[in-house]
Amino acid sequence: MPATIERERISKTKVAPFTVQADHPRNCDLLLQSIPGCRLRSTIRADRTITDTKTGRKVIPKDQVTALGRLPEIPGMMLSIDPENLKYRIVDPLAGNEQLCDQIVSSFNQDGTRISGKLRGVPTKDGTLDVHRMKTLCREVLSLLDETAVKVVKGNPPSLEDVNGMAGEFLLNPGSQVRNTQPRYERDYESWVEQLTRAGG
Repeated sequence: MPATIERERISKTKVAPFTVQADHPRNCDLLLQSIPGCRLRSTIRADRTITDTKTGRKVIPKDQVTALGRLPEIPGMMLSIDPENLKYRIVDPLAGNEQLCDQIVSSFNQDGTRISGKLRGVPTKDGTLDVHRMKTLCREVLSLLDETAVKVVKGNPPSLEDVNGMAGEFLLNPGSQVRNTQPRYERDYESWVEQLTRAGG
């Protein structure tokens, strides 16, 4: 098959929609680089364990017990990705779940942390991305899956090969919010470094 035809075929790889939920093993928030300003609250569980480096046994960290006390499990925020239509949606399961929100407030109050007013989840956010940012987002989410920082809750995530075949280019620094001299795409990084080296940078 001619190389030009192969490149054309690969560039048209379609990726089906899928949804992941933030579920970091240490209850940490996730900051997504490919969606500016995107912060996903992880599923929060007071009973998460880590492996003790001395004994090799699973233990619940003391700081976690102190911080979370008797909190019920708080579901993590979900990110739905529709690569073909360049759309994404961020949903917080707490939004609209008054019963769970009241339970969380009650748990905090019982542990001595007073919360006034009502607890509400984060409103649903819909957005669109260009082809480059969408391609970069899909690879970023695959990395989070490998790190068990998110879990799939709907659909099937693409393979890295599928993502590589999507239209567009990978962004070099998608989370940057300031002007800089870096190239926009990863493909241009090496030549940029070579140019800097030749110029004595």
